[in-house]
Amino acid sequence: MLDKVSEQDEIAQARRKVAAIGPKFDPEVLELTRKIYAPLVSKPHTAVKVLADIAYGTEPRQKLDLYQPANPSGQILVYIPGGGFVGGDKRDADGIFYCNIGNYFADHGILTVIVNYRLAPDHKYPAGSQDVASAIAWTRANARKYGGDPDRVIAFGQSAGATHTANFLFDPQFHTAGSTGVAAAILMSGPYKVEGDLRAGMLAYFGDDKTTYPARSPVALAAKAPPGRLPTLLTVAEYDPVFLATPTYELATVLAQRDGKTPHVVSFAGHNHVSTVMSFGTAQDDVGSALRHFIAAV
Repeated sequence: MLDKVSEQDEIAQARRKVAAIGPKFDPEVLELTRKIYAPLVSKPHTAVKVLADIAYGTEPRQKLDLYQPANPSGQILVYIPGGGFVGGDKRDADGIFYCNIGNYFADHGILTVIVNYRLAPDHKYPAGSQDVASAIAWTRANARKYGGDPDRVIAFGQSAGATHTANFLFDPQFHTAGSTGVAAAILMSGPYKVEGDLRAGMLAYFGDDKTTYPARSPVALAAKAPPGRLPTLLTVAEYDPVFLATPTYELATVLAQRDGKTPHVVSFAGHNHVSTVMSFGTAQDDVGSALRHFIAAV
């Protein structure tokens, strides 16, 4: 166990390295950030039971990992990872990411589900959001078996996963019996606007017919949706590149105008596009504590 001084030095070093990378994101940044945080992730302090590769559908990618806490609070976090619409995985070969998310939240009493979903180009829109809906439905149906409350499910999407989650939230075609089935949502650094000339991953998923984009864009869908009461936390990182940062503020503006009140919005200083999720389970608990504070009210 690191003493307090060592922990503070560890955090300061990580922040300096992330700042040196700067406000950009590409495969090199992903690998550099992974190297910063992988050695810092610690094991959970409590007994966390992991059930891996549970099928929530019939396709090979429709599987989830479940992290069951020793002392469940009843709350359930369903994490939808990023990957640029064409990649990403709930459990990388290194056994660290995104196991760190499952272990971290389960260590704090929150039943945690980490979800894989179908990927472009083989599976285009609306496959991602359909899979979010299916994973949420599976979670609600099986919640009590694992110590969770089906009425306390929080959907948490990051990057492309945040786009899939936002579309699930704002487009009623993905809802069952008129309900999202979630009690709250966390949307982290997602590209929420589908318009113009799309980047390669989004183009592979959303297609090249620009006339379809307004009906597939979370920002546009949110603006058309009726006023909502769903507690929503929007987050962005200081070193998110501009094209991944500005959509969060645009979505926040739309939700504020629609609902007559602002959603929760947090900017994480000293973080880049993936250090936010890679920091779970390390001494750098700024992101974790902020999300736990939000979840605690659900």
